[in-house]
Order: sequence, then C-alpha cells, then structure tokens
Amino acid sequence: MALVDPNFQQHRQTWIAFTRLIKYAMTIIVLVLIGLAIFTL
Repeated sequence: MALVDPNFQQHRQTWIAFTRLIKYAMTIIVLVLIGLAIFTL
C-alpha cells in the first residue's frame, strides 16, 4: 500500500492541474468567441 500511495497522489495532482488547464483554455476560447461576435456585429 505504501508503494501505491505516493504514485496515486502524484497522479491526482497531475489530473487536477490538467482539469484546471482545460478550464482556463475553455474560458479563453469562450472569451475569444464572444469578442469575435461583438466585433462582427
């Protein structure tokens, strides 16, 4: 169990960072699309 635990913690932190990155990317994409819609109108 002791061998699996640190690996699991590392994997979890990587996953949290990955989801955070996706969230930021989605926010930027949405803002760009809104900006384009405003400028084209």
